[in-house]
Order: sequence, then C-alpha cells, then structure tokens
Amino acid sequence: MKNSPRHIIEYAALRAAISLLNLLPLRLALMKGAALGRMAWFLGIRRKVSLINLRQAFPEKPAAWHRRTGAASYANAGRFMVEFARQPRLGSAYFEKYISLAGEENRARMAAEGGIGLSFHFGNWEFLGVSFKLAGIDTSFLVGEQHNKMVDKLINDLRASRGIRLVTRDGSMREIFRAIREKRTVCWLSDQDAGRNGILVDFFGRPASTPRGAAAFAVKLGCGVYPIFLVRDRGPRQTVVCSEPIHARKDLPPAEAEVDVTRRYTQCLEEMIRKRPDLYWWPHRRWKSTGLYGGEASKGKNDGQEQGGCTPDKA
Repeated sequence: MKNSPRHIIEYAALRAAISLLNLLPLRLALMKGAALGRMAWFLGIRRKVSLINLRQAFPEKPAAWHRRTGAASYANAGRFMVEFARQPRLGSAYFEKYISLAGEENRARMAAEGGIGLSFHFGNWEFLGVSFKLAGIDTSFLVGEQHNKMVDKLINDLRASRGIRLVTRDGSMREIFRAIREKRTVCWLSDQDAGRNGILVDFFGRPASTPRGAAAFAVKLGCGVYPIFLVRDRGPRQTVVCSEPIHARKDLPPAEAEVDVTRRYTQCLEEMIRKRPDLYWWPHRRWKSTGLYGGEASKGKNDGQEQGGCTPDKA
C-alpha cells in the first residue's frame, strides 16, 4: 500500500524528534519531554477524557487536584517518550544504574516458570522488556499495529533494538502457547476498553470492559499472571515492581475463573494507581463500553483511536 502524504509527514516528524532527543544530555532531554507533555495537556489534547476519568477514579479530590494530576500524567508520558526514543543507545550500564527491582522472589519465579507478564499504561511500560531481559527473564512482547506502516516499523525497530522478541497479532496465539509451554514469559498491556468481547470487572467503582486474554490463558494453561509496573522514583531512576503471580482458581468453572483472575489483576492495577496516580496514562476511554462518556467526550476531536501496546481480546 502506498504511503499517504500525511503518513510521510508523521514519519518524518517522528524521525526528526528522535534525532533531536538523542543529541541532548539525558536529564535535559527528560526536562524537555516533560515540558512537551505538559504543553499537550494545556493545549487540551484528550484533556476532557482525562478529567472525566480522574473524577471517576478520585471523586473525593478537588478539581484543582484533578488538573494537577492530569498535567503530571502528561509530563510523565513526555519523559517516557524521551526514554523510548533513546532506547537503542542505552547499554546495560544505564539500566544497572537507573533501574532497580522490587520483588526478587517473584522475578526468580517468573524466570524459572514463565507465564504472562501483564503490563499497563503506567510509568514507562516500554522499558519493561529491556529490564526483564537484563534480569534473566526470557521475554516476548505482544505488540499492536499502528495505522501508519512506516511509524509502526520505526517503533518496533526501537523496541527490538535491545534484543526484545516481538510477537505480532498474526502469530500471537501460536507463539503465546509455545512460549508458555516452554516456560518463557509473554508480556502485553491489559488496561484498555475491550468492548463486547471483554469481561466486566469493577475499576475504581465502575464496571469496565477488560480484555479476557490473560485470564483465558491462565485458565487453559495453568500459568501464572504477573502484574508488573515500572515506577518512576526521580528523574531517570525507576523501580520495576514484579507482583506476586495470580493463578486461576481450580474450584471455579472456567468462565468464573476467568472473571476472578481479571478482577484480581485489575485490583492490583487500581492499588498501584492509587499510590501514584501521576504515572497512569489517563486519556484512554477506559469506561467506554459502560457509558461513562455519553456522546460528549467519546466524539471529541482530540480523542482519537487509542494506541499503544496490543491487548489480545480473546484466547
């Protein structure tokens, strides 16, 4: 398929931004990224949806807190983009200096048994693959596909630059089964609205359609589901939090066991967000299927299709 002029411009702009960010010293680049993130907030890009989500999650907080937290979330996204752009040039010394690990016992268990590593739009989720690789975990990442094929290839080249194995939708089912049976780890994101194919579980007091892929694999294969987070401490310093594995209950019918697994890892995400709401990416229409936005925010001109890692909607 021939690339459209818009796609060519998007690709060129992204390449130019990556080149510029790689020229700046690390801490200055992070400051610039945070400033660009805050600018996006003040320009109103998906701000309406973010504020609706923050009010749903933290109704007890005042409006000023919602605005501050939303702006801080965008600043974190800017830092994350800087780090992702610089990923090919970051060696093991960088990760040893700036990335620490919490939950060594869980990491060792994941390395030995494999399973599903569940990431979310929290902190710098793209760094988790490199962090796991350096921690001795044989990891593959399930990735989504961008509409712009040139941008899609550029992003995946950045992901693979540190030797991370990528799994696309075309071969996802076969590769996930193979990896788990070989006691390897497959990671993906699981916190976007899953539409009619999702499982409804409470998220901040309101039912949210949640992808059922992780729970379906856990029930079918008996593997553990590990919620994982990368928590920013200060500047480039971050901590990988590897939570205890969630296993499907064998005393429940399969459908009920899937709901139980989904509910438990969603609770884990909610608990982490309550600790650091500034690190969550709030613009996703998380409660789209359960009618939170009506016709207002869902159709806003700045609320485009959600992007990011791919979540398997069914197993």
